[in-house]
Amino acid sequence: MVKKQATKVCSVCLKDKKLTEFYMSYSPIDADNRVRICKNCMADMVDLDNIDSLRSMLRSVDKPFIAHLWESAKDKTAPIGEYFKLINAKDFRHLNYDHSDVVDGKLTMTKNNESQVSKGIDTETISEEYLEGLKEKYGHGFPDEEYILFEKKFLQLKPSFHLATTMHEEYLREYCVNKVKETLAKTKGDFKEAKEWASMAKESAEAGKLKPSQMSKADLSKGLDGFGQLARMVEQKQDIIPLLPKFIQQPKDKVDIVLWLYVNYVRDLKGLPEAKYEDIYRFYEERRKDYEKQQLDNDPSMRVEEENE
Repeated sequence: MVKKQATKVCSVCLKDKKLTEFYMSYSPIDADNRVRICKNCMADMVDLDNIDSLRSMLRSVDKPFIAHLWESAKDKTAPIGEYFKLINAKDFRHLNYDHSDVVDGKLTMTKNNESQVSKGIDTETISEEYLEGLKEKYGHGFPDEEYILFEKKFLQLKPSFHLATTMHEEYLREYCVNKVKETLAKTKGDFKEAKEWASMAKESAEAGKLKPSQMSKADLSKGLDGFGQLARMVEQKQDIIPLLPKFIQQPKDKVDIVLWLYVNYVRDLKGLPEAKYEDIYRFYEERRKDYEKQQLDNDPSMRVEEENE
């Protein structure tokens, strides 16, 4: 006798389907350990470009919206299936929609990210895991609410500095702590304490070369103050030669247009006629051949490989 396969009715399409056509659920209201909406209907309910449609679907099956898990799943071939796989992991399987990252504009118990901190939140709306991470970053012993102020100050200032080493970042963290404590002391009217924190903030800034007066032109431009340095940084990541234009008679992109205009600007200053783009591209080709010849001269094994090809 063949055993009949278990089925359930989808609450959206009302069709009787195999249990394998429903995602797993660990909620006590799903006695068969399957959500009440089938996989196909879930996919139809969600517009991947509209996060509200995803939240609406998750609300209907009482499952949490967890931002960092969705970020991991959304670019997969089957993002909904991948997301349910992640939220059904041990750490998340017993959460419901009330545990979502954002509910009515407020954060709940799940993990926060930097953008949420920069917008301003309080210690009641962040997870213990995230708060513990801030304590590791800035040192234990401060009141919980101050860690949020430290991190907010750090995120505000970080884009302005070229943190070349971990020591530079360490000085910036120390500066943020001292500066926040200085401000808090001023708000309490304790100007003696504020002066002490200000002094320590100044020492951190000087030691970490964080003061604007200490910064060179390269520091302010994050190390980029000319085309030569830009090319060198690009070549450290990828050989610049394959990135050269492929069009012979017209620019390929905005960079080509800018370079073309710059060349003709210099030629005009020198009283020379304007250069056609074909001439610039011909120059590129000559430089490319010189580059390849130099590479072959420096490494004869490349010539052998080229001949074998």
